[in-house]
Amino acid sequence: MHIPTVYTMNGLKNISTANCKILILMVLVLIACQTKKNVTQEPQVHNMHRLVKKGQTLELVLEEMISPDHAFNVISALKSAGFPFRRCIPGDTVRVVLCDDELVTFSYTRSYTEVYYLARCDDFYTVAMKYPYIDTTHYLLSGEISSTLYETVLELGETPNLVYRFADVFAWEIDFVTETQNGDSFYVYIEKTYCDSQFIGYGNIIMTRYTGHVGDYYGIYFCDPEGHEDYYNLKGESLRKSLLKSPLRFSYISSYFSKKRFHPILKVWRPHHGLDYSAPTGTPVASIGAGVVTYKGWKGGYGNLVEIKHMNNFRTRYGHLSKFVKGLYKGKHVTMGELIGYVGSTGLSTGPHLHFELHKNGAPINPLKVNLPRAPAVKKKYLADYEQLRDSLIQHVEELLIPGSEGPPEV
Repeated sequence: MHIPTVYTMNGLKNISTANCKILILMVLVLIACQTKKNVTQEPQVHNMHRLVKKGQTLELVLEEMISPDHAFNVISALKSAGFPFRRCIPGDTVRVVLCDDELVTFSYTRSYTEVYYLARCDDFYTVAMKYPYIDTTHYLLSGEISSTLYETVLELGETPNLVYRFADVFAWEIDFVTETQNGDSFYVYIEKTYCDSQFIGYGNIIMTRYTGHVGDYYGIYFCDPEGHEDYYNLKGESLRKSLLKSPLRFSYISSYFSKKRFHPILKVWRPHHGLDYSAPTGTPVASIGAGVVTYKGWKGGYGNLVEIKHMNNFRTRYGHLSKFVKGLYKGKHVTMGELIGYVGSTGLSTGPHLHFELHKNGAPINPLKVNLPRAPAVKKKYLADYEQLRDSLIQHVEELLIPGSEGPPEV
């Protein structure tokens, strides 16, 4: 006998609830699947750069950065564009951008003004070289010595290179180790060069002045119609002389020329025929004039010594050196300002310093009191041109120095 199934309201309710749960679950699964399809992963971008090292080629640098296939494509594209591979030098910068392991861009930077670019466009690479906007302006820097010239210029926001350039103009007139004092004043009227509004370096020093206890000195750049250029004083006399005033740029004298000095090691009184420049070990030492090396090596209490013979029967000695510059030898001709060694404490020395001697006709003389001949002055036939330039520059700079006046813009 067939027994009919009876559905109660409670049973229908339970069936509906179960079906709803299943339906909701299916909808959620579908939504999740659809969402998974719509979610895209963020591209993986890698921005890398390397400096070319000594002995490296561009191929070797790229092998460290990208796959061989990408490196081959880059080299091939650069070759077709005439890239100067032989001019790759240490310090050049290589930059690569990868997106999901695919090469997007490549750049090779030699300087601010020389940058090569490679970019991918579909299945091709394009190579281009940037032509930046180069601008040169005139700039006046003025200040007052508060500690040293070096520190003062840096405090004014400039670089050490400007200090060296300034000191080089007056290298024959002023010893910035011994003859500067707090309160001295100076200015330098110079060219500044910018690449795309970014400062990249100093151009020519047009005019400069240093005023203080040591005196009042002008340095004015002048190039005559024959192409001879130099820095001159107000009279048109060259600021250059046959020898520099100092073998070190910035230091201080710890012991002066004397006929009787108590030796700190030997504990006896004896002459000190030179100047001792106190400076850290490794400080560069330069020849104060052109000449020929007559001695290089160890020499008793001098330690490591270099001796140079100059014109007009002058001879200089540089003692206690930590080491000699590479390639220096007896008989070598050196130029004024050429590097010959580094400050040390070899021989009879209580600490790192340079012992410097100047001899004339075989006898030691005080380097601080010697009067040296000047280089040629402005030729008489061009003196009127020089005087006109001098007067106009002085007037222009003095107007710029007036409080409230606007100096030349720095871009």
